[in-house]
Amino acid sequence: MNRINGILSFILVIIMIATASVTVNKSLLGFKIGDTEKGNEVTEKAEAGNMMKSADGSVVINTKGMKGTVNGYAGPVPLEIYITDGKITEIKPLENSETPAFFNRASVILDQWKGRTPEEGRALKVDGVSGATYSSQAIISNVKAGLDTYLGSKGNHGTAMPWKLWVALAVTLLAAVVPIFVHNRIYHNVQMILNIVVLGFWCGQYLDYALVLKYMSSGFLFPAGLIAIVMLITAFIYPLFGRPQHYCNYICPLGSAQQLTAQICKYKIHISKRVLNGLDWFRRILWGVLMFLLWIDTFTGWMDYELFQAFMVESAPWYIIMTAGIFIALSAIVARPYCRFVCPIGSLIKRSENMG
Repeated sequence: MNRINGILSFILVIIMIATASVTVNKSLLGFKIGDTEKGNEVTEKAEAGNMMKSADGSVVINTKGMKGTVNGYAGPVPLEIYITDGKITEIKPLENSETPAFFNRASVILDQWKGRTPEEGRALKVDGVSGATYSSQAIISNVKAGLDTYLGSKGNHGTAMPWKLWVALAVTLLAAVVPIFVHNRIYHNVQMILNIVVLGFWCGQYLDYALVLKYMSSGFLFPAGLIAIVMLITAFIYPLFGRPQHYCNYICPLGSAQQLTAQICKYKIHISKRVLNGLDWFRRILWGVLMFLLWIDTFTGWMDYELFQAFMVESAPWYIIMTAGIFIALSAIVARPYCRFVCPIGSLIKRSENMG
């Protein structure tokens, strides 16, 4: 009976996330939902890897489908790069499926390449925009891919140093498999350090609502998609086989940071059963409200402010970093406070384990 309840809960969560993906991103598993005629028109106009001269002598680079480009939050983010007299004069975003509020926030970085030579633009270090991480990182990678084509470079920047992704995949697989067979505190501590350093700060690989909706909307991209697949399996499939909260306990970098900090101090604040029950209801109500906002496509920007963004130190807002730091520090005297009382993705995982 428990297995059946778990399967039904898992199916219900999939339906909820699929509904949110269609509402927010107007697509599901790569299939556009809604204004399909407009989407088809864009596909016909945007030829893959096109570079041509315009009437005024400018070179126009269309990045759609070019080798090295990456998807944003909801799908491809094609650009047109204009180069006149050896200088980048304009970069125009083409039609895309990004949430307009996120993309408009991210597109402010386009002006940073104007007036530079392609060589200068290719070497330019541009930080992502806080609150629009996926969109801005896609813009940065796709500008580099277009300039690589112009310069005749063979570099592939769309995979963002693929060897880092393979290291992240190895760390994820270790965390997914080894704890099933090895119950050793020293190993667990080493694994948590790897989670924080590699999956958190170095590669920025973790589950959050933005990522879950991204893959539900657009499907999986490889090799980065392999990491997400392993994480999603540990989060949503493992509980069906008697491994609840495996992702939260053994993979999540923010959860690992809280667990390690908890070892600093043996003293823990005693929280009464009544207060714990109130905090649990707070977490449930918060999760319900946030899901409702996704279903009605209102204030969906909350997804870009989950505390996992704190690992992207260069682009994360200071208040996200500070809040994450407070929760991590608090975990020294209160066991995993963010995981237990706030985390939206953690609440989703718990709901998939048992909706009751």
